[in-house]
Amino acid sequence: MRQFLNIIFNLGYFLILTMTAISLLFLSGQILLSHTYIPLRIAEGVQFVSNPWFFYPILLLFLLSLFLIRPLLEKVQTKHLFWILSSIFIAIAIFLITAYDGRIRADAKHVFNAALAFNRGDYSSLTTVGSYMYRNPHQLGLMTLERLYAFISPTTQFAFSMNVVWTLLSHFLIYKITSLLNAREIIQKYTILLTFLFLPQLFFVLFVYGTIPGLFFCLLSLYAFIKLDQKGNLLYALLGAASISLACLLRNNYIIFAIMLIGVCFLSIFYKWSWKKPLAIVLILAGIVLSNKGLTAYYEQLIGGKIGVGTPKIAYITMGLRDDPNRQTLGGWYDAYNTKILKRNKYNENLATEMATRDLKDILIHFSKHPAYALKFFYEKVKSTWTEPTFQSIWTGPQIERQQYMKPTILRSIYEERKGYQIINFLLLTLLASIYLLSCFFVLRNFFVAEKKLTPFDLYPFIFLLGGGLFHFFWETKSQYVYIYVLLLIPSATQSLVDLSDWWKNKGKEKSIDQLEKDLKNLNT
Repeated sequence: MRQFLNIIFNLGYFLILTMTAISLLFLSGQILLSHTYIPLRIAEGVQFVSNPWFFYPILLLFLLSLFLIRPLLEKVQTKHLFWILSSIFIAIAIFLITAYDGRIRADAKHVFNAALAFNRGDYSSLTTVGSYMYRNPHQLGLMTLERLYAFISPTTQFAFSMNVVWTLLSHFLIYKITSLLNAREIIQKYTILLTFLFLPQLFFVLFVYGTIPGLFFCLLSLYAFIKLDQKGNLLYALLGAASISLACLLRNNYIIFAIMLIGVCFLSIFYKWSWKKPLAIVLILAGIVLSNKGLTAYYEQLIGGKIGVGTPKIAYITMGLRDDPNRQTLGGWYDAYNTKILKRNKYNENLATEMATRDLKDILIHFSKHPAYALKFFYEKVKSTWTEPTFQSIWTGPQIERQQYMKPTILRSIYEERKGYQIINFLLLTLLASIYLLSCFFVLRNFFVAEKKLTPFDLYPFIFLLGGGLFHFFWETKSQYVYIYVLLLIPSATQSLVDLSDWWKNKGKEKSIDQLEKDLKNLNT
């Protein structure tokens, strides 16, 4: 029986690392050649830009500086490093928030306004045919959170401030998760440093959406299930299931994180049996289903009617495979198809589903007849999604075309696509390339060199990455959707940093030992 379990685990282990290695080799190769650029003045605009010649020496200099900073990191206590960087983060975040009047747009604006209206007893955004919440009932979880915000302070500045809190809590959990899986403090310290250097986390503070709070609950669930695996306390299973349920309510796409958790728990069954692991899977599934049904039931009772499915899910797949020549963007990116199809069918969900299905079939037939076009389409879709250094974190903020202005000169330079934006874009390009290269090295080393296999929970960022990659291969895409997958690669990247640093130090010691042996030999002769 044990042999059979080992075979299943080894097969899963092989497939995960193989697919991750291929994915990271592709992304590393692509970002070393060119990257995706987001013009701030074009709605969902996407461009491919060649890397400047000075990118390569600066990338090497950045990696070298990470190696050279190790002695300094070793002198600082881990908790002190976290609080120092947190203080800097808070100061800059306050600067961002106070420099802006707080106006938001698009989905974030619609959900926030709906939350304010619901608190006044106005449910029209959900009950009126064609209104935002009527079309997007999947945003009810986020709207509920923002209703809670509004009870305290009905301002976007308060929502921005809560994003700061959620982000710092996420950073803390990334550090704690890393410490649970790797006891070496230097790896934890590098993880803290690179997490704070990952600036999209800072700029997304001005983005009032479910991504930031949802990420915290995802990480809390992961932390809880790792503790369950290590300690066996069932309270952790309940905490983990509740947390991932909340994450999925806040942002439906976090169902991918839930699938990752299920995958890790399933793989863990074959690694080391415990009846608590299949129970954890059941709790995750039950929590997601029941929380969704409970929230829907609450609002149906509140409005005194049924809540429809809104925009059919298949419309997002069709949009993710479309290439609209009338828009300044690449195929697969958002082009408002989901909204248009409902409107064209007078908000009849069944008719919209039928039309989206027909359109999807036509697209697939076109792909089959023109394989070269299909290959180019998917290549550009993947590359544009995963090689955009800012992950639209600045684009989602104030835009001058919408009369949204920053006051300080330095922030205007960033948000008005001037020199500041170019510098931030370049710095993040360097960081993104480093994360991909170091994570790729980590996977390849553990695949071909390491004597000890990774545990199922060590595999979580790779399973998550593969799940996100597969999802956005077909689904509507934006670079902002995938930054969470890259963020969670950081602990793997930091381990590569430490492994390479250890190798270099040991190499120096070996040279010294060899020289000493030679000197002794010469003395004897």
